[in-house]
Formats: sequence, structure tokens, C-alpha cells
Amino acid sequence: MKLSINMAMTLDGKVVRPDGRWYGLTSKEDKQQMDVYRSQSDAIILGKNSIINDNPIVKIRAFSNALNPRPVILIRKGTIPIDKHVFEESDHIPLVICTKTNLKEIKTSLENRAEIFALDADDIEPKKVTGILKRKGYQNVLLEGGPKLNFSFLAGDLVDRIYITVVPYIIGKNGLPGIANHTEELPEFDKNSWKLVNSVTKGNEIFLTYEK
Repeated sequence: MKLSINMAMTLDGKVVRPDGRWYGLTSKEDKQQMDVYRSQSDAIILGKNSIINDNPIVKIRAFSNALNPRPVILIRKGTIPIDKHVFEESDHIPLVICTKTNLKEIKTSLENRAEIFALDADDIEPKKVTGILKRKGYQNVLLEGGPKLNFSFLAGDLVDRIYITVVPYIIGKNGLPGIANHTEELPEFDKNSWKLVNSVTKGNEIFLTYEK
């Protein structure tokens, strides 16, 4: 199974606005490119915060008759509202992966809207998530979570490819996260370089693809 991260960042490396959201910073070209990546994937991983903050539309709109990836939602604590796009506009019933701690709450709120899989742990372990997806037969998975989620999969050495869109804005505020965010650095980050395999310019944006 191949796991790819897809993120957009400003010229100064920020991946969220000062209010923690991303609205209004990407272009029509970026949305079309996102659909290209999604069309090449059979599952898409989303985090709870991304769904609540950005309410992403996971259905491919740039190409007619495209096979849409199945949403896989990771929820470590609590639950999410059922009025989000991921439930209303997806071609597939979402797969929700939660913990034993919030399983009861997830069942109460989402039992009729999602397939639910609870890990026998109090946290979402990325390696167990990829194991579940492998067993279900998914071959190309796109991770569209936030910086913390990205870090957890990178720290587990589970990411094969990174798609980065560089958007023409500078925010400048201290403390805003980059593509991966944690209180500690990734181990041996300066020894594990990534290879640039593709670079495309469209308008004022650059689309980069890195692989291990």
C-alpha cells in the first residue's frame, strides 16, 4: 500500500490561517490538482479537526464519472456532527476509526452513517490504521489531515509520497504550524531526505511531488 500526504503551504511555510483554518488561500488550479490526486486514490484519510474546521468536500468535481476515494475518518476523542460534507456528498459510506474510549459515543452519533472500527487502545496508532486499510485491500491512500496527523504518520515511517502546493501568500505570524507539527523533531530528519520527482507551475502556484 502507498500512502501519500497532500498539503498546501504559503511562501513562509504556513499551512493554516491565523484562525486555524485554510479557506480562501487556494485557487481553482489547486482544487483541480487535488482532484487529480484523489482520482488516483481509493481511500482518503481525514482527521476530526480538519472536518470540523474546514468541512472538506471529498467528492471529485473536476472530472466527470471519476471513481471517488472512500473517506476514512480518524477520531481519537469525542465525535463529529453528521451535517458535514463527508456524510452528505460522498459516494461511499465513511469508515470511522476510533478508540475504545470514545466507541460508545461514536456508535450513538454515527452508527447509521458510517462503518465503525474501534482500536483496542486509547489513541489512534498510525501503524494500526494502515494495517486496517491494507487488510481491506486499499492500495493508494491519500492523507489529507492536519499537521499533527501528518507528523504521526511520518514518525512511523509510513509515508511514501508528499504532494505540496506552494501558494503565493505570506502570513508571517509566529506559532502557526507547517506541514508536520509536533513538540519534537522527526528522528534523523537530516539523514532521511526526500527526492523531488515532479514540479509543475500553474499560474502563481507550484505543485511539487516528493518521494522517498
